[in-house]
Amino acid sequence: MMGPLRELGLRTPWDVWRAARNFAITVWDPTRSDIQHGINTLVFRAIQEAPPERETELARAHPDLLALYRERYDPDLTPDRLERLPDGTLGREYARFIRANGITPLKTLLALGEPKTLVAYQFRRAYKLHDLMHVVLDADASVLGEVPIVAYSLGQAKQEGARAPALALAVLFMNIGLRRPREMREAVRRAAHWLAVGERALWHVGFRVEDHLDRPVAEVRAEMLAGAA
Repeated sequence: MMGPLRELGLRTPWDVWRAARNFAITVWDPTRSDIQHGINTLVFRAIQEAPPERETELARAHPDLLALYRERYDPDLTPDRLERLPDGTLGREYARFIRANGITPLKTLLALGEPKTLVAYQFRRAYKLHDLMHVVLDADASVLGEVPIVAYSLGQAKQEGARAPALALAVLFMNIGLRRPREMREAVRRAAHWLAVGERALWHVGFRVEDHLDRPVAEVRAEMLAGAA
């Protein structure tokens, strides 16, 4: 029993209680950034200590990600700079999205710290790109709008166990079932669609999407989802 809990970073009874409390709060309100931050920090700590064989498997499966990690690829996404790009570009629309929704992704990224392993780099990169993918996939910041992003990520990660996106999708469905039952049918439809798209599209975590911030969103979207057509 304790083995799987330790894999999640839960090493003491206090860790278990706090995680259970945070999970319950997150189900009730998935937009609570303070709870999300706590969960992400906990997961990141466990990922930093992933066994060597997981690191080897990830490097073999995703040489594109390994190349990014070796060059410490982590381009700046500071909104102040991106807001100077033309309207309609990916960078400008990303800056508009996070401003309009009061999102401060850089705060959590800085708190997570520098990734010391490829596994940690993958997690940090997926977190960094989450809000950018809202723009790429044209999904709003509501709970229902989170469903396409998480389902897409689940489809992308199907070969790696996909614990994090599977858990996140379960949280979203529990929240919708408790607080927005009329949205459940639409949530299921979106999840099924974007799960299938994610399975066929190129792996966004290994894609140098930040190199395309000055291009129109529609062009970047078409390129990233070309294999899913």
